[in-house]
Amino acid sequence: METYTERNIPMKVSEPAVAYNTSALQTLKDKLIHVINGTEDEEKLQECLDILYEKKEMPGIYSEEEFAEELLLSESGGNATKAEVNAFFAKWEVL
Repeated sequence: METYTERNIPMKVSEPAVAYNTSALQTLKDKLIHVINGTEDEEKLQECLDILYEKKEMPGIYSEEEFAEELLLSESGGNATKAEVNAFFAKWEVL
């Protein structure tokens, strides 16, 4: 199956070549639009919107002090089971 990024978009003769030389930012926007248009999960879409409008903190972004504290807590907490790890990361599952 062909993925979104593997598609070859043919140039039309009347269009300038610059129209197809998109920046990395435009490529990223196009990928986001494609994924958004392909999902019906309202909760995931709301989470994406919240992140874009900074209504929620981005997971995993810490100051040096916060990271040191999280590291100490993590190391003192012991090992997690595979099921616990999978459950934790499931909330950031790719759409």
